[in-house]
Amino acid sequence: MTTRPRLPRIALRGAPVLALLALLIGLVTAAPAVAATGAITGLAGKCLDVAGAASADGTPVQLYDCNGTAAQQWTVGTDNTVRALGKCLDVTGSSTADGAKVQLWTCTGGANQRWTVTAANDIVNPAANKCLDVSDNSSANGARIQIWTCTGGANQKWNAPAQQSGEQCWATHYGPQPAGALTASGEVFDNNADTAATSLSRQPQLPFGTRVQVTNVANGRSLTVRINDRGTFAQTPQEPKCLDLTDGAFSRLGGVLDPDAGHIVVTQTVLG
Repeated sequence: MTTRPRLPRIALRGAPVLALLALLIGLVTAAPAVAATGAITGLAGKCLDVAGAASADGTPVQLYDCNGTAAQQWTVGTDNTVRALGKCLDVTGSSTADGAKVQLWTCTGGANQRWTVTAANDIVNPAANKCLDVSDNSSANGARIQIWTCTGGANQKWNAPAQQSGEQCWATHYGPQPAGALTASGEVFDNNADTAATSLSRQPQLPFGTRVQVTNVANGRSLTVRINDRGTFAQTPQEPKCLDLTDGAFSRLGGVLDPDAGHIVVTQTVLG
């Protein structure tokens, strides 16, 4: 597929245009991701564990020898929660600071209970932009779990139960755009930002500001983009194009900035 410059999309926000496109453009049907349950293993092959198998709010989460008990059975949900014993993995006090401890707590829907499991085996709290981390890089039983700036260290790598793939589709890139071009959200277009346009044929439409985790199926590279634009492209079963990425985001995912290179196949998971 050849990438061609487009007119600024802000001109296409009118309801009549949307209604016409809804009638003319086919839709892609994608199976939703499905929650998965099992052990989460990390440093020294040990398990993420609820201390004492207690379900009380505030129970510490720790590293411990894997033993197959319910205290080590975690459900990675499609709502971006990670749950055990009916409660959520939670950052104490909604802190975003390095060293903030992680505990079990009644699920509230708060940002401190939202987690993204990446293709690089990190478990990231997007609100803090920090990784689930074993304190002091200790592999001793009872080592507390915390959040910390992501370093790529072994104490931040986890093997979590794998969800079924999210929506799989094509991502292309904008290519050259005129200086000062506006996105449909009214922002000045930045071709190096982690932003994207979604197809006007997507139903339901993603609100501007929605964060979407995009993973290149070919190499496992993953990043989170923010939706700030609408694409005029059709999303069809024959050409299941779902995202126009900036050139910068496309490159960071391993795409080649060549109009004749077509697209990369990605999974996209809506984070909210």
